[in-house]
Amino acid sequence: MRAILVDDETHCTESLAILLRSHCPEVEVVGKYNRSEEALPVLNRETFDVLFLDIEMPVYNGFELLNRLTNKSFDVVFTTAYDQFAVKAFKYSAFDYLLKPIDSTELKECVAKLGEKRRQGDLEDQLNFLRSVLVREQQVPQKIALPTTSGLEYVEIAEIIRCESDSNYTRIFQAGDNPTLICRTLKEVEELLEGANFARIHHSHLINLDHLKKHVRSDGGYVVMSDGSEIAISRSRKDVLNNLLKVRSFRN
Repeated sequence: MRAILVDDETHCTESLAILLRSHCPEVEVVGKYNRSEEALPVLNRETFDVLFLDIEMPVYNGFELLNRLTNKSFDVVFTTAYDQFAVKAFKYSAFDYLLKPIDSTELKECVAKLGEKRRQGDLEDQLNFLRSVLVREQQVPQKIALPTTSGLEYVEIAEIIRCESDSNYTRIFQAGDNPTLICRTLKEVEELLEGANFARIHHSHLINLDHLKKHVRSDGGYVVMSDGSEIAISRSRKDVLNNLLKVRSFRN
């Protein structure tokens, strides 16, 4: 995996290069740039697999630099000190990101995900979607980009009925569609959909409470969803679900 690092702070590119060399030997750093205007012609000319990119930089920030590229056949990992909401925006748009200071474990996980998947789709579409999420400030976006094995799929969050764990992947169930397998763990999906009315009722199941049709307390406890699926409620999650349903009943 050939990588280029762009950050206006020299110590950031140097420390990232050291981390990659020490913990991710499958990654070859083929370029390090601390001035975005110097990186621009190289990024358009060279062939590489992943760009580790800072956002706040003089001359061209990360977004402006990407907009000026004619070559966009690579993955992007943003290295950022942005706040929690902005980080969630990266997740919604399916961009990979690393928070500064970069942790070696998170770096290894990021590189492993890059190695497992193909390119996620059109970079321009992904950037436009990210911008649309960022401008909504603290609101929960209406759409989400799902990173599938064949590219990105943009779906309405309200149309997601439930999510089911499949090892390091997650199956997303929507009305009338075959489930979509995405390159994210259920824990990552749960964190992403926090605040969007989803509930984890089992270690393998996350449900959209807006699609909950029936809550059966007998037979160990299970729910019936709008697609007719029946999902058992784990013993440790019963109180959490009951409290969430009480809050919904009170609000309604």
